[in-house]
Amino acid sequence: MIKLPRAFLSHSAKDKDLVREVAAALGRAAVIFDSFEFSSGDDLKDAILKGIARSDIFVLFASQAAFTSSWVDFEIDTAMEAKTKQALSRVVTFIVDPQLPLESIPEWMRATLVVRRNEPGLIAIEIRRHINQRLAEKTPTYFVGRRNEIEQALDTISEFTDPNFRPPLVVYGLRGIGRRSLVQVIARDSLSFSTILPIAVQPGDLLPEAYIRLSESVSPGGISDFPGFLALQSAKSREDVVGEMLEVLRTSCNAGVLPVFVDEGAFAQSNGVLRPDFESLYDAISSDREVDAVIVSARRLYGGGGSDLPCLRVPELDSASTQHLLRIAGRDVGVVFDRADIGAVATYSRGYPPAVRFAIDEARTRGVSQVVSNQRALVNFSAELFLRQLADESSLNEGMTAMLQLLSAFSPLPLSVIAKYCGMSNQQAVDDMDRLLDLAFTLPEGLNFRITEPLRDAAYRAFGGLTVGSGRLADLLDEYLRDTPDDDARLSLGQTIFRASLLSGTGADSKFAVGFAADLIQVATQSYHDQDYDLAIKYGSSALEARPDNVDVRRYVAQALIRREKYQEAEEHIAVLIGLGELKEAFYIRGFAARRKREYSEAVEAYRKSLAYGRAGVAIHRELGSCYFELGDLATAEAHIRQAEERSPHNRYIVDLRCTIALRLGDLETAERTLEVLERVDPSGFADHRRSTFEQARGQPGPALSYARAANAKIAHPPFEVAANLANCEIEAGRAEDALTSLASIQKRFGPANHDAQTGLRCKYELRFGTVEAAEGLWHSLRDHGTPVHIGLRLAILNKKIASSGLSEKEQSEREHLLQQQSLAELERTERMIGSILSRSD
Repeated sequence: MIKLPRAFLSHSAKDKDLVREVAAALGRAAVIFDSFEFSSGDDLKDAILKGIARSDIFVLFASQAAFTSSWVDFEIDTAMEAKTKQALSRVVTFIVDPQLPLESIPEWMRATLVVRRNEPGLIAIEIRRHINQRLAEKTPTYFVGRRNEIEQALDTISEFTDPNFRPPLVVYGLRGIGRRSLVQVIARDSLSFSTILPIAVQPGDLLPEAYIRLSESVSPGGISDFPGFLALQSAKSREDVVGEMLEVLRTSCNAGVLPVFVDEGAFAQSNGVLRPDFESLYDAISSDREVDAVIVSARRLYGGGGSDLPCLRVPELDSASTQHLLRIAGRDVGVVFDRADIGAVATYSRGYPPAVRFAIDEARTRGVSQVVSNQRALVNFSAELFLRQLADESSLNEGMTAMLQLLSAFSPLPLSVIAKYCGMSNQQAVDDMDRLLDLAFTLPEGLNFRITEPLRDAAYRAFGGLTVGSGRLADLLDEYLRDTPDDDARLSLGQTIFRASLLSGTGADSKFAVGFAADLIQVATQSYHDQDYDLAIKYGSSALEARPDNVDVRRYVAQALIRREKYQEAEEHIAVLIGLGELKEAFYIRGFAARRKREYSEAVEAYRKSLAYGRAGVAIHRELGSCYFELGDLATAEAHIRQAEERSPHNRYIVDLRCTIALRLGDLETAERTLEVLERVDPSGFADHRRSTFEQARGQPGPALSYARAANAKIAHPPFEVAANLANCEIEAGRAEDALTSLASIQKRFGPANHDAQTGLRCKYELRFGTVEAAEGLWHSLRDHGTPVHIGLRLAILNKKIASSGLSEKEQSEREHLLQQQSLAELERTERMIGSILSRSD
């Protein structure tokens, strides 16, 4: 395993109970503690020498009793010698005896860190901070260009002249932009806190869950029964829970540790106004003169009624600061930019620190000239593309790719679990993780490892989505916690077991599994994105029983129901959203339902209402562009597509929509041009699907089938349009048996959803390989006979009847009418591409 920095705990026997709590909070992997390490038959002197030799940090628990112990004296002398030889990186002394004067500490140790503290949880936090600092030295961080923000923070804080009213500062901005780094500097330089204590609060959490997360952050292992503790706190009044949380926060602040709530979507409603639970906590902190706190959020937050809270926005870095960051970060890894190059890269990375890191990693891998010439990648900050390029060039081996894929789905994880899951030796896991740490693709979190935030979604897409064996991971984590019950991340690991078990369908029967409403929300959301709509409905509904006002999960459940064509059930959720006043979301979902039913006028009306009530972003303009195209209003469709492009240049969904529209119009030149862009910005496998439809439009069934198979192989959970296109390509290529297998697989996987598309494909199959009577029967069962594709199918049926039995007078008239509507070439083209020209939104 990676050699984690370990702390040698030196103490007297009389202080053993306190030290045992500290050791348990840190875990066996982090400390050398006699009860963990030394056996009764060991030579104690030899054991101490070996223990300090294997340590990176020496920790003395100073008390009157300690200085009367000959063994503690021996340990101090050994540590002094090791420090002189630079075998120890640091020495920390905790005075745990309130009566012990500072002068009792050996003079050489007084020159190191000495802290008066006797709370086991807070001592463990401080030791863990030193361990993490040593781990983080593998991936240096840089703090530049934030002078204005620091001054703004000081100005805001200085406005609170009443000592009895000090509201928490809200620091907000994009993830990865440096919010927590800024808070660390403010805490140290402006508020006199030695360090910060991050407490991540997840979507769906209320005060009881936040209390658990706070308690585990301060004293890992302090709660033995998470479900029981949650039930106990949930039964209390809001005021009582807030009061108990204040006690824990007060302890932290008194020890010089600033609590920082990292809001991942729990604190506020969709309009940014604090939820009642967290408004109560915010007000209580504001009125307690012994408690300080900071909230880190992705968006600005407001008090009750929309009142302003003291907020500080962390923007992108300015050009000069970005260049400085490029210069110093590049220097440390041997990358040198000249003046012209550094200006170009700074401009195109737009002051976003993750994009700067991406540019440096690419420059180190491929050279500065390649970065400068490939500025488009920086504009889009395509970390996903970068990952795939590294994998294709073998800069990332299979083990690293497997690690990133696993961590993109579940983070953090112990390295031993990662190694077992990926089927690699301990040494290979060490080497591969070292490389990922060096690239800043992963980071240590406590004694475990997680993927960096900007790469989480990118790795998920780049390496095939959720192809992780969730059940196997849950079993490995259960085994790990049985062997290491004192891991200080047991809460987050227990939640991972819970989520992995649900995703695998096995059920969370591990005694270590811990499930909050936030976990049900996360499983529902993840299932929706993986196109497992039944699972999204199941666990989303469970989440809504606990959190009925959660707008995001209700939207995912409603959209999953719509994709399963359960429109009435979806409308019930829309009605609830209207009752909650969430009109922009309600009308967006109603528009989504109407578009799925091909009721484009109704969809436009609903989408326009959603816009009027404040819905913004790429998705709604993409949806409106698609609807207006279907209605034949090409000018308005183009206007909305352009608005979407302005918000997100080269967005993969917009590029795909442009390509789809060009194919529908038969404009192969434009389709090929946009397809080339799509292949640059979307390496996920969907570009292979769209290339397949392009080849189909060109009348090239062989290449079309090859690309269709590639798309279905690369995409972990091929959506309906990808699976339908494969079946169509097999029909076009004359692969009757393969096509029938694909049609059966589509019916099994998607059930009655996409009825007309499935029926149309079976109709086409019967036309090519079966009987015209069967094809005609299927055609009559279509719900909408007026689409171009279905008109093309009808013409194909009539043409086949001419060649066999001839047409009745009525059928002959129908055929002539169809040919008046569209040219024969157009009808044949649309029939050829049935199932192939659905947009990505469909």
